Order: sequence, then structure tokens, then C-alpha cells
Amino acid sequence: MSVAGLRRKGGRGRHAARRAAPLGTLPALVLRTVRLQSRGVLIWGTALGLYSAAIVASYTTFSASAEQMNRLLEAYPQGMLEAFGITDLGDVENYMNSQVFLLAPLALAFFPILAAAGTIAGAEERGTMDVLLGNPIPRWQLVVGSFASIALSLLGILALMGALTQATAILMDVDLPLGSTIAAVLNVWPLCLLFGGVAMLCSAVFHRRALAIAIPASLLFAMYLLNTLGRISEDLENLQPVSAFYYHGSAIEDGIDWTNFWGLALVALALMLLAVLAFRRRDIYT
Repeated sequence: MSVAGLRRKGGRGRHAARRAAPLGTLPALVLRTVRLQSRGVLIWGTALGLYSAAIVASYTTFSASAEQMNRLLEAYPQGMLEAFGITDLGDVENYMNSQVFLLAPLALAFFPILAAAGTIAGAEERGTMDVLLGNPIPRWQLVVGSFASIALSLLGILALMGALTQATAILMDVDLPLGSTIAAVLNVWPLCLLFGGVAMLCSAVFHRRALAIAIPASLLFAMYLLNTLGRISEDLENLQPVSAFYYHGSAIEDGIDWTNFWGLALVALALMLLAVLAFRRRDIYT
């Protein structure tokens, strides 16, 4: 059912439709937005999945010389190795973490950033916001529904990425446990969603989509750089907790730290709630 169709359903009048909106329109809005994002889910999931699969495949040739590589790496500063998550390249979990899952959030975070930025500011720039709100959709539902669809789409991308990674490991006879793969891809979800929350808040506060993309993207790179440099420099080590990447960890090796996992998710949820408040209080540009 389309959102526009909800406006006509039931024939109970404008006020009755608005009273039914809290229960009727939110699920439809989420499902409709997820369907609209399905193409992006397929593209992002396939691209990241093929990259991860290629790294798994490369491990079969790389592992034969891993011992020699580890001896060469002893000449590198320990801080630099820690910055890139390298401890033992002969271990498939460490190899995948250093080559894939430390970098995956840096790329995948742009999916929720772009999607959230287009929810409000993007719709205003396209001139479709007044048409959308002409349906019996409260403003809070537009924000919450869009954020929920982004969260579900992110899970879809990560599921596709994990499936391609694990399938390649099985085909190439790489000893990568299924539980490790699931933990690795799932652990990316709250971190990326957090930056989606920042973009949603910026989209609700500002009237320009460019700002709603530039601010969270700058924050993304700044936090990544701060966490990476903090592993190398003792002067910046105390600033690492400021970065969201500090709480990401290596789930493929150590499992998911559920305290950090839900902590990041709650911060993302809080940002979404702030976006609801900001959007309810400002005028709409049409």
C-alpha cells in the first residue's frame, strides 16, 4: 500500500484518518521506504560483499607466506600495526578485520548519511515535502519511519555482505567460522546508524541537503582519523573515547561487545529523537 493510498482508505473523513494515522501510516511508510531503498541495498551489499569475498579468496594464497610477512612486520612501529589492527596475518579473523571490517564502516556509513539527508532537506529541495505531508502523516512519523527503514536497509546490506563473505570462505576452504562472520557484519550496524542519526538531525535542522551530508561526513572522517592517530600517538590517546570508532572493536576476533553495541545504537536513537523535536518546531520550505 502506498502512502498516498492511505489517504483514501476507509472513507471516514479527514479527521478520522488523522486519528488513525499513528497506527495506520507508520508501518506503510517504513515498508514503502524500504522498497524504494531495495535497489541501493542490492548495490551496496553486492559491492561490499564482493570486496570482502575477494579478500577471503586472497587469504588462500597469502596465508602460505604469512609467517614471512609477520617477520617483516616486526620492523614496523607497534603503534602503526595497532592502528591498522594487524596482529597476526596468518590468522584469518585478524586478516579479515585489518583488510575489511576496520574500513567497512567508513564506506558503509555513507548509505545512511545519504538516505537520511534526503528525508527532509532533500524533500524540501525537490519540492515534494508539502505533497508528502498532505497525506495523514504526522511529522514525527516521517522521521521515525524513515530512520527505521534506514536501519532495516542497513541490516539487509550487511546480511548480503556476510552471505557473500561466508559463501566464498566455504568455496575456498577457508576456516572462517560462521559465528565470526555474523558478529563482524552485525557489529558494523550501530556505528553506521549513528552517523545516519547525525545526518537525520542535520536534515531536520537545516534546509540544505548538502549540509546534511557534509557535516556527518566530516564528523565520520574526523572520528576515524582521531581513533587511528590515537593508537599511534600517546598525545592523542586520551582523546580516543571521543571517537565512535573507539567503541567499534574487532568483533570478528573477540565477539561483539554488547555494551558498546547498544551504547552506539542508543546514541543513534537519541539523535533521531532530537531530529523529531527539531523538525516539529521549524517551518517547511516549499
